[in-house]
Amino acid sequence: MAAGLAGFLPARTVDAPGRRPDRGVVGGTGGAVVPSAVADLAAHGGVPGAAAPVLVRAFGLAFDALRRAGGGTLLVPAGVYDFGPRARPDPVVLVRDARDIAISAYGALFRAETSARVMPSLFYFFNYSNVTIAGASFEDRGFTPWVDWQGMYCVGLQADAASEQFRMVDCHADRVLGLLASNNNPATRRYMAGLSVHGEVRNAYYGVGASFIREGVAVDLVCHNVRRAFIANALRDADIGIDVNCTQDWPGSNGLVALVSGGASMGDVEQVRVRVRASGACIHASYVHFYHQGPERHGSMRDIDATVDLFHVDGARNLFSFDHEDGGIRTRTARVWDRIELHGAVAGPFGGRVLSNPSRSESPGIVLLDRNLGALAGPFELAPHFRVRAE
Repeated sequence: MAAGLAGFLPARTVDAPGRRPDRGVVGGTGGAVVPSAVADLAAHGGVPGAAAPVLVRAFGLAFDALRRAGGGTLLVPAGVYDFGPRARPDPVVLVRDARDIAISAYGALFRAETSARVMPSLFYFFNYSNVTIAGASFEDRGFTPWVDWQGMYCVGLQADAASEQFRMVDCHADRVLGLLASNNNPATRRYMAGLSVHGEVRNAYYGVGASFIREGVAVDLVCHNVRRAFIANALRDADIGIDVNCTQDWPGSNGLVALVSGGASMGDVEQVRVRVRASGACIHASYVHFYHQGPERHGSMRDIDATVDLFHVDGARNLFSFDHEDGGIRTRTARVWDRIELHGAVAGPFGGRVLSNPSRSESPGIVLLDRNLGALAGPFELAPHFRVRAE
């Protein structure tokens, strides 16, 4: 294995990043285009310090007012909104058929405390069109990374009718199960499209889960100590950017970014761009995981461009991994990886591998590594499908 190529990238500090600056201001809507009507949460009793039932009712009344007005802005005054202990998986604030609504929450912190092994969503949108959450911060005092499947999702999405354009802008989450999760399945994967998430996630299990969204996913996250920053089944037409810093005492996963195909019937992965910038300790088996799952014979990942840049990462293992898991990692598979381009560079020592490919594909396909990665990769890493660019 080649030693570090410190000249490829500029030096960079490895300290945990400070909070990402907001792009908007109190009262802002993150660039949302909605009607001019305004519903003030405080006018419905939703003020900092109010009891959880009062807050839930206030949100319901405010959304109803905007629905009658044909859309507009829900203004959430700055302050802490504490929804208290949550021992049930039910959504805290369920919003149905929201249309042309911006939630302006700069300076507002939504807090809860998960008190049982459940995964509630604080806000849950069922069918929607043109919804933006701007400036919101979230915290779950009951979350711990050492207990799987206990904690709060900040936002959940689900649809059984055409639902498009959901945006989160300048949103921050600390000690939560995840910032956002889509909850559709293979049978309903055609309904949702157009997801955009910009923000920061710290001390969490997930950043964004965007499974079974038909097309148009854009994610731009700064992450600190996040086990899996992004995961999606059947992802298409997506641009994913992750800037991550971790410490060694936080649990990791088999991939910081996981692109998943459960087979052709569940949806292939196509037309995806991924960019990862990593510093600090490595807690992930790989930074981008090309992850086939399940018993189906056929399934593919095609037209993907992935870049991983490391800045003085301690203990890096694999930049990229390619495998097929079905009750265990298969050594051979008929699943396809094709027209995939891998890029990246390393600043500082590097004792890991460019890629891991324990599941060798028996189907035609090409994965191209740029010359930087080719110089780092040992010849034993490159199966026949993996080639270094000549130019």
